[in-house]
Amino acid sequence: MPQDQKSPMSKKTKFRETMLVSAKLLGFVWEVDRLLFVGNLVAMIVPPAISFINAYLFKLTIDLVVKSVSGGNFDVGRLYYLLALIAVASFAREISYVFQDYVVKALYLKMPLTLYQKVLTKIASLDLQYFEDDKFRDRLQKVRENYDHRPLGMLQNLFLLIQSVVQMLIALAAILKLSPFLAILLLVVSVPDFVNRIYFSKFTWWIWSERAPYRKKYIYITELIQKNESVKELKIFQLGKRFLHELSSIQEEFYHTNIKVARQQMGVNSIFGFLDSVVMTGVLGYVVLQAFVKKITVGDITFYFQVVNNFNQGLGGLFRTASRVFEDSLYVKEVFDLLDVEPKIVPAENPVKIDYNKAPKVEFKNVTFAYPGTTRKVFQDFSLVINPGEKIALVGENGAGKTTLIKLLSRFYDVDGGEILVDGINIKNLDLDTWYKTIGILFQDFVRYEYSAKDNIYFGKAWEKEDLEGIVDAARSAGAHEMIHKFDAEYEQMLGRTFEGGMELSGGQWQKVALSRAFFRNAPILVLDEPTAAIDAKAESEIFNRVEKLSKDKTVIIISHRFSTVRNADKIYVVENGKITESGDHKELMKLNGQYANLFNLQAKGYQ
Repeated sequence: MPQDQKSPMSKKTKFRETMLVSAKLLGFVWEVDRLLFVGNLVAMIVPPAISFINAYLFKLTIDLVVKSVSGGNFDVGRLYYLLALIAVASFAREISYVFQDYVVKALYLKMPLTLYQKVLTKIASLDLQYFEDDKFRDRLQKVRENYDHRPLGMLQNLFLLIQSVVQMLIALAAILKLSPFLAILLLVVSVPDFVNRIYFSKFTWWIWSERAPYRKKYIYITELIQKNESVKELKIFQLGKRFLHELSSIQEEFYHTNIKVARQQMGVNSIFGFLDSVVMTGVLGYVVLQAFVKKITVGDITFYFQVVNNFNQGLGGLFRTASRVFEDSLYVKEVFDLLDVEPKIVPAENPVKIDYNKAPKVEFKNVTFAYPGTTRKVFQDFSLVINPGEKIALVGENGAGKTTLIKLLSRFYDVDGGEILVDGINIKNLDLDTWYKTIGILFQDFVRYEYSAKDNIYFGKAWEKEDLEGIVDAARSAGAHEMIHKFDAEYEQMLGRTFEGGMELSGGQWQKVALSRAFFRNAPILVLDEPTAAIDAKAESEIFNRVEKLSKDKTVIIISHRFSTVRNADKIYVVENGKITESGDHKELMKLNGQYANLFNLQAKGYQ
């Protein structure tokens, strides 16, 4: 181990952990396809068994020939019988290899797809707070890098491990009959090699685990260099060389760390390889000596040569494969740890379903909240009432708590103190499915779905049958219809450049499509988080005129830095450090001549 590195892992054995991961992985395959599981097991056991049968048949054949040459009777019938058995055994071995290829290929086709689906299902079920946690994102990165090949590799090694055990046990039974001392000698010599392989497996995993932030940065930079959105800036600001230098530094650091370990491993493995060769030569010499003193037959020489070779291969294979299983288990454990993660937003035992066709009264009552893992309270004893059909606006500087308020309203997080009430019912007791249908949100960092324009809008209400007329109406309301109508394929036009025939949009165009999605949802509560940040003033005015017309019976919550956007709200709340410092309509707040009036005048001055 390099001197400048600390011990990669605890000295406590990881055997139990490896066994648990192995059991989970085998259990997963058993659950997915029992026939495939049994098929792989049989495919691994049969070939080594046939190999020993063949070796024994060859021994009998050689003994028959030697006996005949030595002057004994030549039993032709027995020779034909042995040759027929050898032919059957050889054919059975070939068929077993063909079957092995088939079941292994079937496993390779089915296993990753099923596991991928399970991993994605788990990820989709987790709360937003996981994805805003750096440690969880690191774990997720590890899973992404390994879930497609590590579990499959470990599974294959587990079946190979079983094959090695069968091969070794059959050989051990034969060697024990010849000499128990030889069996013990072969076992003793192999143990240090196994310990050595386990040690280097642990160290390789440590390098991989400890360098997760660097790997994440490497992936981020490589994507940054290739992304259409970033290429322009990289060229103008001449950042290409800088980022390439960073990539080169990360690569060099990885190379030097791993090459030191590889060199050490090469030296130690060479020593064990030499020792193994000496012992094997000694064992085979002992077999020849036993034949010379006529304790075994000439046929036995060939048989034991094959047996000792199989024992050595089986034992070496057992230890090599076991070390690979151990190494793989360290990575695969990350996958199963992810699958064991439970959502932190726990549904109520008897959730209350609400009518998602009408706007409810929403009340933040003495709410206290801090993000998990932090001590700074975003809200402390915060209260706010939003009446059905009310149009309110939240304004304030970045970090004041406006977006956090929407996250709490969406129950992406649970409050630490106080409660959020919907028509008097604690949000924790609501059925989330019906609650989410009650809210339509256009997030500031909305998703640009690289699907058709029609699908982009339809995703706002994907649980219902597709309604093209409603999609077009929503696009008109968001000012997107005229733009979409000019596309070559109109509403069937693929957006983005990922797929063939796709068309890239400007930021403002994407925002209109996202706004169309929010309008199509037609939820009784409409939340617009910076909805017109990338849209010009004229389009903004038109959109909000439509919002007013379309939302007579709806609750509208607007978060915006543009005061022209919020001035028509029924009530404006100025949020500062998680507290409401001012509230009222535009005229009242201007008369108050406080923070709102100051910010409004500053912004208005910029347009003069």
